[in-house]
Amino acid sequence: MRSTREITEAGLFAALTSVMIVGAFYIPVLGSIMGLFLPIPIIVLTVKNKPVYVVVSAFVAILISGLIISFINSLTMGAVALMVGLPIGFAIKNKQKNLLALLFGTIGAAIAFLIVFKILEVTTGVTLLQTIEESFTMSMGVQEGLTSAIEGMGVDTTGSLEEAQVLLNEMLYIMKLIMPAMILVFSMFYSAVNLVFSHQVLKRLRIDHIPVGSFEHFSYPKHMAYGSVGMIVLAYLVGSLGAVDLDLISANFAYLFITVFSVQGMAVIYYYLKKRSGKASGIVVIVLLAIIGLLNYIAFLGFFDVMMDLRKLGNREPK
Repeated sequence: MRSTREITEAGLFAALTSVMIVGAFYIPVLGSIMGLFLPIPIIVLTVKNKPVYVVVSAFVAILISGLIISFINSLTMGAVALMVGLPIGFAIKNKQKNLLALLFGTIGAAIAFLIVFKILEVTTGVTLLQTIEESFTMSMGVQEGLTSAIEGMGVDTTGSLEEAQVLLNEMLYIMKLIMPAMILVFSMFYSAVNLVFSHQVLKRLRIDHIPVGSFEHFSYPKHMAYGSVGMIVLAYLVGSLGAVDLDLISANFAYLFITVFSVQGMAVIYYYLKKRSGKASGIVVIVLLAIIGLLNYIAFLGFFDVMMDLRKLGNREPK
């Protein structure tokens, strides 16, 4: 009886996943949202069912959706959903901490995206870097066209065009330099979004799980700060010895440090602002700080909060 229920559940989730894959391919705006949340059915099914049924359900969804859209597209989307959803769901099912579930999902997502990029490279002959270069080349072409049109009105734009081209070339160089870190960060945020929303689904279905805490109390473990310092020192030593390009490894570690610890820095700021002026103003201030380019300072705030727990300072009772 239990086996029949599990097979039925797997079939229903396979149908749901295939609908989401097809929707992600065909529906313009809603499809993007469906594509973003593709791992959620896999997460829920993993919590409720055996891993073997989850894998079979995902492959059935890939085959069904592949009959409607191209098999390559269904394979890539289904593979990402499976490789992100299965480890997150397994961690939730075994009552692991949410940060550990996020780590598993991030690793799965990074591997999945690398596989997808390789599949697309083999099938289309175009690499990810080539796609980025083409987009920047198009931007330069548009800039040149606008400049020519303005010059036709008698305005000298020689200096502006050269500055714009230099800026675009520098942006392209930076993107190529930090591409590994960008993939890792995108994988982390992709997993985080699905982890948070899957908890809402599990809550609605009344499935037992460790809930996600409120954002103002978000915190990394202390060993993460110690580990990041150790990795930066090690990266500098390895780069100084010439084993790897020092600029490459420094840029990637700096990008990861700022992105990861800025999340905790935002949590600290939100914690204090929420107590004094409410949720809305806290969110507005955080967004403004990020827009005006203060993420570096927010990241260092988050780093020191990991080390010293700055939020405890506001909770100390006067003697």
